[in-house]
Amino acid sequence: MASTGLNPRQRDDALAGVSAVKVFKPSNESVSEARAFTRHALAGLLQADTIEDIVVCVSELATNAIQHGTPRDGSFQLAIQVERFNVRVECHDPVRKRPKLRAPSAVDEGGRGLFLVEALTSRWGVGSRPFGKFVWFEFDDVTELTQHDRVARA
Repeated sequence: MASTGLNPRQRDDALAGVSAVKVFKPSNESVSEARAFTRHALAGLLQADTIEDIVVCVSELATNAIQHGTPRDGSFQLAIQVERFNVRVECHDPVRKRPKLRAPSAVDEGGRGLFLVEALTSRWGVGSRPFGKFVWFEFDDVTELTQHDRVARA
């Protein structure tokens, strides 16, 4: 596994209560890998449309981590925590520079990532760590699959 830049105590403190964690290299392939990881981690727990909204947000955070937050020889980490009616996703990277929400014009080719995250999530933000930062978002009031739905999918 690639190094996260964290000592074991920092890693344990940063990821307490997380149900799924994966480290990614800063490559374009990692965005699709992060989407697949998220779908796999949430499969059978939430409705498909909710999972896809979360996947869109993960794609944006992973893209930002690759383009702005992770050196070529580094890595970024995605952590997904599922509570009964809440999902929290954190994307950790080693760069302290904080992302900013932009208001792109209709002709801008980029700059819509955090705008999408803000539109789809209950809330989002940025936290500082001694080793860098993490960008997070939460979905509240997520509808779990019923027991019948879980049995039917199995």
